[in-house]
Amino acid sequence: MKKELVVKDNALINASYNLDLSEQRLILLAILEARQSNTPNDKDLTIHAESYINHFNVHRNTAYKVLKDACKSLFDRRFSYQKLTQKGNIENVISRWVQRISYVENEALVRIKFSDDVVPLITNLEKHFTSYELEQVSSLTSVYAI
Repeated sequence: MKKELVVKDNALINASYNLDLSEQRLILLAILEARQSNTPNDKDLTIHAESYINHFNVHRNTAYKVLKDACKSLFDRRFSYQKLTQKGNIENVISRWVQRISYVENEALVRIKFSDDVVPLITNLEKHFTSYELEQVSSLTSVYAI
């Protein structure tokens, strides 16, 4: 099986503790899709229910339901992090995880566009990051373990 690497800024790791399990899993699949497809930051990422089923070993109907529910709840989720300004001051940022998210009925897929604040936290990872293979966390069921 091909090793699928997920890389996240540590600020995103801390923020993800406020997400439920299906939301975290959807974020992981979206990060993986972004890395593998080299999708431009201004384009939607497409996550198929089949991918959720295969990675997390859930039944088809379960995947459909949790993906649909995650789309509804993930849009409302916020997180905060700190960054340094050009003058060296701490800036406290509050942002949404996604700019846009949708579930396509009868196609069993999610379209997701990360917010502008999330994109650098999953793409520009020079320091303060964590990486792991998706296979290592696919069977975990605690939001604190992922």
